[in-house]
Amino acid sequence: MAAPIGFDSALRLGAGRTRLWAFGLFAMGVVAVIGAPFNHWHDWGALWAAGATAGGPDLVDAARHTAWQSAHGVSEAFFAYPPGAAWLFWPFAQLPVDVSFWVQAMLMVACLGGSGLVAARVYGLTPGLAVLAALAWAPSTASVVTGQNAPFALLLAMVAIWGLASGRWWVAGLAVGVLWYKPTLALGFVVLFLVRGRWRELAVAVAAGGVAFLLSVAAAGGDWGWMATWLDGARVWLPADAAKNADKAISLPGLLGRLPLPWVVPVLGGVALGLAAISGLRRAGIVEAASAACLIGLAAGPRAWGYEAALAFPFMCWVLAGGVGEPWRTRAVVAAYVLGMLWLFSFATQVSSVAVIVLVAAAWWIWRWRPRRSWRSAPAAPSAASPAAPSAASPAASPAAPSAASPAAPSAG
Repeated sequence: MAAPIGFDSALRLGAGRTRLWAFGLFAMGVVAVIGAPFNHWHDWGALWAAGATAGGPDLVDAARHTAWQSAHGVSEAFFAYPPGAAWLFWPFAQLPVDVSFWVQAMLMVACLGGSGLVAARVYGLTPGLAVLAALAWAPSTASVVTGQNAPFALLLAMVAIWGLASGRWWVAGLAVGVLWYKPTLALGFVVLFLVRGRWRELAVAVAAGGVAFLLSVAAAGGDWGWMATWLDGARVWLPADAAKNADKAISLPGLLGRLPLPWVVPVLGGVALGLAAISGLRRAGIVEAASAACLIGLAAGPRAWGYEAALAFPFMCWVLAGGVGEPWRTRAVVAAYVLGMLWLFSFATQVSSVAVIVLVAAAWWIWRWRPRRSWRSAPAAPSAASPAAPSAASPAASPAAPSAASPAAPSAG
């Protein structure tokens, strides 16, 4: 059995320096949380209000919802999640908005720790390295600071990847089913299930989607036509929100949507990027493919903000575990972790540094698995001798981390 990859062998920085950088990045990432009381608890007020109005007529109708928020002194915003997701925030709404902000922030940090522990098993990393890598990832701490919940989505994604790696199809399907609470984050897995013919996982996820619909009916106060009302509000609110937060967009459609182009261009751009990734999603080992599916979902998705790149963490774990050979592994990881912190200055740069990380990583991975044809041979997989190919330290040899990086032969999954 191969020894788990730890601080002493993960990067060329050395164990002590790797720990120091990880702690430093985590501290810099969360220190901004002290500004939450002065910024009206950032996005948390809108989510708290959703929990408070779950089960009644004031949740789905945009006019009634914003009127309720105004009457209760919280920031006014349309609830962009499916109504059923409001039940996730109902327990927090039983507390004052300020107290509940700190409670959810601690829970999100706990989700990051849990994601690291799952990643240690999947990718063959030591728990200490995996947990610190999760905590140091800037998009994840950005979610904690702004009152968002991407760490919870990351935990679900990591459980789904673990289910796929360990053959627990029902775990993978159920985790993706719960991820429907924010459908754009589940799309990458749905495409993966379709491409790989993972019909059992897909069936469980679809069944969970049916349950989510019923929960939405209940959250909307028993209104079976909630979707029409919700779509009316979304058509009015989402374009204005996209314009207001344009500097935080990280997907290709999101960036193209900022240009004076017909609306069909961003849509086609996202579709083209997704289609280009199919070759790799089909041929790569299941852990690599699932990790990349999270990344591609962000890059090609219709709407993704910087904090949602918490779901790029599985791809970073795959790189750490040997998916990229040295010296490029250290270079890529250090560049991504340091550059990620610059999301704080997107208001000045107008393009988030996280968008650069996500799109460059997605483009590289698609190029890695591009179809290669010649008149004298069949398509060739990426060469194991290439610096971009998995190194000998890959967890593919470890029973604790099945097929994290195995380009030499297509997986039967």
